[in-house]
Amino acid sequence: MMVEMVAPTLDDIICDPSAGSCGFLVATGEYLREQYANKLMRPEHQKKFQENTFIGMEFDPTMIRIGAMNLILHGIETPKLNDVDALSEANTAFTEQATIILANPPFKGSLDREAVDPKVINIVDSKKTELLFLGLILKGLKVGGRAAVIVPDGVLFGSSNAHQQIRKQIIDNHKLQAVISMPS
Repeated sequence: MMVEMVAPTLDDIICDPSAGSCGFLVATGEYLREQYANKLMRPEHQKKFQENTFIGMEFDPTMIRIGAMNLILHGIETPKLNDVDALSEANTAFTEQATIILANPPFKGSLDREAVDPKVINIVDSKKTELLFLGLILKGLKVGGRAAVIVPDGVLFGSSNAHQQIRKQIIDNHKLQAVISMPS
């Protein structure tokens, strides 16, 4: 559903900053193959599709291997899978790189503020991972980019300064098109 909502094209650069087994990237690849089957027959489109369309980030080496295998089994042979903690200072280069971000980031837990990329902290000053990932997503999107992200209800209704800060950022500086609430 999320892939269909963002309606990727062959011109997009798709990222999942919490890639896990790369399910969103696989689903996007399948969507693109269905929608652009004829164009993907051309070598220039196939080259971009294979080498410059997909970016995944994951800090668990086992999940990187599983995600890479999943992508390969679905015909995506050379994605950019980065072995990095997406929220850390090691990922500061991820700025305005993607035109589409699809994510189901971890909701539980908090991080040591000093370990988080300062550019993300500038967007949302928090230790909560669900808020920090939203900051990372906003930082990583190119102008005009779009994102579909699974978030807990607390992001929408939390009253802390950080919750208010990220909602203000999304509403004032970006274009929120929909909030879809799914039954538990």
